[in-house]
Amino acid sequence: MNILNHHGVVKCPFSQKTAFKFLPALVAFVFIIILMASCNSINNSGQVSKNEQIYIDSINLLKNQLEQAYAQIEILKYPADQRLNKAKSLMDAGDLDDALNEIYQLKNVFPDSKEATLSETIVNKINDLKEAKRKEEERIKALGYKAIAEQTTIKVDYNTIVLSSISVGNTFVFDSYGDRYYYRDADRGNKYVTMQMAVTSTDHDPDLPQLAAYSINGDKMQLIGKFDTEFARWKDYGAYLGNYHDSSNDFAKVSTVRFKLGLQISNEVLAGPYAIVLMKKNVLSSHYDRFSNPPKSYIGSADYPTSLNLDSFKDNYVLIKRFNLK
Repeated sequence: MNILNHHGVVKCPFSQKTAFKFLPALVAFVFIIILMASCNSINNSGQVSKNEQIYIDSINLLKNQLEQAYAQIEILKYPADQRLNKAKSLMDAGDLDDALNEIYQLKNVFPDSKEATLSETIVNKINDLKEAKRKEEERIKALGYKAIAEQTTIKVDYNTIVLSSISVGNTFVFDSYGDRYYYRDADRGNKYVTMQMAVTSTDHDPDLPQLAAYSINGDKMQLIGKFDTEFARWKDYGAYLGNYHDSSNDFAKVSTVRFKLGLQISNEVLAGPYAIVLMKKNVLSSHYDRFSNPPKSYIGSADYPTSLNLDSFKDNYVLIKRFNLK
């Protein structure tokens, strides 16, 4: 059986059962030796006698063995099967380097265990995953943002976001009821980028993500602005005014609520390459003000950085749609 110390792997004479069985007797024996040594006096010259030196050497040896026994017990508190399961969990979570380190420790501590043998399969799989990841990173680097897949269905914690009807026009339409609606016209020299967003949530009062637009300049993206989030439709004008409840816009009553998103962008920016981006974070919270029309809205703001790069899309950001990228 091997154990780890600060200097690496050392041989330990104790098996798991022996370590636990032998430790109490070893502790007792050490104290007996110490007691016996204390009963011997130092000679008149102040020198340690030969017998006393033997006791001291024996005590030092037993202390070392006792420390090794304690170290062995600490190792056995984290057995081979648990280490293997931990490596599997890390691999499934994408923490490939941590998974390899866990297997390295398993092989060092339990080199002859069946788990150490089984871990070879995991090592091979991790190496395959790392190689596939390396090739994908090279492909993305070579093609730039054209290599990043567009996504219109995204899972953000307890929310599933579905985006559709992405368009560019002069008007942003929202808060419809019957055959009527509210709208915002774009300023001169600008247009609105708009889309529909359906949010399906397991939460009864969820926060929502906020989308943004970025211009694309080589391998960098620069923030253009963040989308406004409005309700798509109300049952009728009375529901829009808040005279009575509209269950279709209440997550406590329905699982899916529909919204409209809009962002005004200059024609100059729209003529160049740009993209719609989603940060995988729910930041907009529901707000109720009886004197507002409609009384319910979503407020807040996502902390989008002024610039993004290709690596940003590995974990925290999703590319929804890109435009004019040749």
